[in-house]
Amino acid sequence: MSVETLISIDSRVALLQRVWADSFRTVLGQVAGFPVTVEPESEVGPAVAEDKTGVWVLFAASKSLHGEMAILSTEAGALPLAQILMSEPADPAVPFDKGRREAYEEFLNQVLGHLATGLKGAGCGEVEIKPSGSDAPSWPDATRTAIRITAEKFAPIRLGLVVTAELVESLQPPPEAAPPVAAATKQTPAPHPGAPSSNLELLLDVGLEATIRFGQKQMLLREILDLHPGAAISLDRRLEEPVDLLIGGRMVARGEVVIVDGNYGLRITEIVSPQQRIESLRV
Repeated sequence: MSVETLISIDSRVALLQRVWADSFRTVLGQVAGFPVTVEPESEVGPAVAEDKTGVWVLFAASKSLHGEMAILSTEAGALPLAQILMSEPADPAVPFDKGRREAYEEFLNQVLGHLATGLKGAGCGEVEIKPSGSDAPSWPDATRTAIRITAEKFAPIRLGLVVTAELVESLQPPPEAAPPVAAATKQTPAPHPGAPSSNLELLLDVGLEATIRFGQKQMLLREILDLHPGAAISLDRRLEEPVDLLIGGRMVARGEVVIVDGNYGLRITEIVSPQQRIESLRV
């Protein structure tokens, strides 16, 4: 009879792995145009330093974190990500040439921006992460874990995440969840100020119109009458600025446009308090 030994991943490595996966998911949601699934994998153990045949991209962390890490892929795994960024159809037969290698590295650069934001949101403070090379590293004490990307349009991609011991040590373990409140002492949440609990309960199933506003512009009547198919209207909002979420014609949140299962969606980055949301819906 064999006994399988379960290896639990270090909470600090698990935190970094999760934020990387979230960052890949965000970028793919913005640029892929079709459903993509990104999941952390459970592999953990010493990194294989002699693996020099893959596509390595190294990164150095500074400010609140210190150390290095790397993303390791095969050419077959890096190719679909490069093709997504280049708006090419997924084709495993095309070569992973210099141009597609650069596109793959640019894809990872876009992931980096979300990675720094995600680490800050996870309690790691201000982090700066920059590319630091593309040669296979020699990190004898590094740890490897992995991220898996799947979609119908390409074969599953497995990306190795290799992290130096120095970087692991500089990461703070994620805060533990607060213990559950005992049933005997659990209290019913107080109703929102200004909204009686019984009345609010009656309204929770009321349907409201939600609208995403990319921007607005004042136009003369003659300009409106001159509109025709193909005409372009410049709005008052730049591409990198968040868009507004309107409920019942009033703004309650802002965020970034993403693709969700082939449809446009909104990832919320700013939102007003519950009380402000209720107040904004009052006539």
